[in-house]
Amino acid sequence: MKKSKQALYLLLILLTLADILLLGYITFYPISLQFKYYAFTFDLVLCIVLWVEFIYSYLHSDDKSQYLNDNLLSILGMLPIDFIFLRALRLLKLFQLIRIFVVSKDDEDLFTNFLKRTYLDKIIIIAIIFIFVITILIRVADSNINDIQTALWYIIVSMTSTGYGDVIPVDVSGRIIGIIAMVGGILIFATITAVISSLYMSRIARDTHNDFDSKIEELTSEIEKLNKKIDELKKD
Repeated sequence: MKKSKQALYLLLILLTLADILLLGYITFYPISLQFKYYAFTFDLVLCIVLWVEFIYSYLHSDDKSQYLNDNLLSILGMLPIDFIFLRALRLLKLFQLIRIFVVSKDDEDLFTNFLKRTYLDKIIIIAIIFIFVITILIRVADSNINDIQTALWYIIVSMTSTGYGDVIPVDVSGRIIGIIAMVGGILIFATITAVISSLYMSRIARDTHNDFDSKIEELTSEIEKLNKKIDELKKD
């Protein structure tokens, strides 16, 4: 049963990842109506599957109200609505599926402790909300940015310090929001980098500690053998 559960969630992870990439592609690149129809059909079918999984997990949860509170944003991420920020919330659903997959492999304590120590889930939620708010603000505030797709493109480019220069805010308010996006991106990506670094450092420290423990055990066993030989020599 456990292996079948792991296989199911691994499949859901792959399908959700493919859906996110597909929705991202049709958001930023011109496509035919037929391709767009197929993409939205795939998205709709996936959302139905995710809702079935959600309802099943809800019915089998011990604390149903707590389950709803923990999955409120991922519920929004399962709505098959052609709105760019609801599509972005699909990332939270992907993260939740990865978490369930890890927990099903009996790594619950390790994964839970990692989230409590690093707040990675909260960082991702804050990053998505930050991108949402800043994109809306610059779309409204700057006259040179005329649609949500362009606004989102500019914010992501600014946050990652890429700076292509294809989209430039011309109003003072737009430039101020661009500065906020740059500073926010530096803080968010620096925090995520620190989280990843802490993961590797903790693993290195744990491996080093295990090596020391094994060497101490070997030395202890050698000392015990020497003590036995000394006792035998004394008896002789």
